[in-house]
Amino acid sequence: MTASMIALSGESRIITTENDQIPVVQMKNLAAAKNDYILAVAKYSHLPKDLKKQVSADEVKNKAVIKTYYTDGKYYLIVTANSGSLLKKAARFVANEELMKETDKVVEDIDQNTETFTSSLRDNGTHYLTDTANQVQGAGHKETSYLIQLPNDRSNADGSKITLHFNYSKNLNFNRSLVTVYVNNTVIGSKKLTANKADNDTLTVKLPRGLALGSSFTVRVGFDLEMKDQDTSDNSNTPWIQVNPNSKMIVKSERSNDLLFTNYPTLFINNETYDNLAVIVPKNLKANDFKSLTNIFNLIGNFAKSNTGKIQFYEEIPSKSVLKDSNVIVLGTPQNNQMIKQLNSKLYFKYSKNFSRIVSNEKLSIEKDYGKHIGTAQLIRSPYNDKRGMLVVTGANSQDAYLASTQINFQKNIQQFTGDAVVVDLNNAHYSYRFKKNKAIDKSLETKQTFTKNSQLILYLGMALVVIILIGIAIILTVRKQGHLNGGNKNDKQQ
Repeated sequence: MTASMIALSGESRIITTENDQIPVVQMKNLAAAKNDYILAVAKYSHLPKDLKKQVSADEVKNKAVIKTYYTDGKYYLIVTANSGSLLKKAARFVANEELMKETDKVVEDIDQNTETFTSSLRDNGTHYLTDTANQVQGAGHKETSYLIQLPNDRSNADGSKITLHFNYSKNLNFNRSLVTVYVNNTVIGSKKLTANKADNDTLTVKLPRGLALGSSFTVRVGFDLEMKDQDTSDNSNTPWIQVNPNSKMIVKSERSNDLLFTNYPTLFINNETYDNLAVIVPKNLKANDFKSLTNIFNLIGNFAKSNTGKIQFYEEIPSKSVLKDSNVIVLGTPQNNQMIKQLNSKLYFKYSKNFSRIVSNEKLSIEKDYGKHIGTAQLIRSPYNDKRGMLVVTGANSQDAYLASTQINFQKNIQQFTGDAVVVDLNNAHYSYRFKKNKAIDKSLETKQTFTKNSQLILYLGMALVVIILIGIAIILTVRKQGHLNGGNKNDKQQ
């Protein structure tokens, strides 16, 4: 299962869309699959007979095999090995887009020394707006747009700036011509064009503090070009302006620190790969469980651009050390996954004492029979490490757990939810709730970020406090001095 989800993550990043997924099915249902392209991941001993015939026992001796096979109008990519470690190694090869594009053989052998890691994708913060000079022509208002994409697990932080290098024609009315920079629809800054800088002009603007941006946004550059002579019929006099390739945006970014669905699945992503994921699933997976895994891991695969992250599936409750070090995903029902029972007291939507239904809480009244047929997806703080998150996808039966997974299958669906718990019923009526008072994953990081964002205010307050103290000291000294003077005057009068 671990190898399968590693391979799925790599493939879903490339070929899935906002409306399509790669379905995950059990090997026994492979013959019934309607897809023309099938990725079959299994230990050699578990391969179906017709696929096992395509790979000899010698081929998987101390190595894994990735092999293409075509039959009856279906294209198979067989990924197999005798050991789990080699199977996961082969899956990481499949999840590496560069290696797969470079491979034109029918069979690829993988051993423990094969390098499968994805090349570095880390973002250095500098984003050039264009590779080539970008010229626009004509009088009036003209615009160019540039898409900026950050790693999916990062967003804009205070301190970002845009530097625009450009030049323009000299036949402009420089009293009325200007350039304006926008980020999405927010005006960031503008500048009048001048004749003496027409051959080499520069505009640097800082983004406003606290401007919230996602992992992708648009930098728009608007030009208002007014001619000296309003007669624009002569094309030789058409005004122009050109954005040069050294124009760039330097983005100060930070990881979102919210344990909410607005930050899902990026809270499980770090440096564009899965962030030490432990996935606890039922021991005997049913069709609905595979459908749920389809929903969960196709989306995570869209966000995980690298194959180097750690991920491991468990059929039993793992050790406390594993739970402490991991972000955890739990799928199932109280009957088929003991972890659900163990977590029940920590859930926002809890089960009844006999675990037959979900019961009411302060956010939602739940009728006893209704509670037997609803699913929930809940983002809770891990009880094993308060700096880690835990996603629990559950319901009284596997159909209800699957219903919950349908709310977190595509980004467009998750965008409906701003809280940390989602409830869905058989009629697809779904509701979102917020239970946490403190939404931060890492509370210490939140405190640090708060101090950083308000450092200037804190400095001013500190200076004001010093001034107040100095004024207080001056007043006290003045009062004491006046007291001494008055005391001296009285003594003089008595003498």
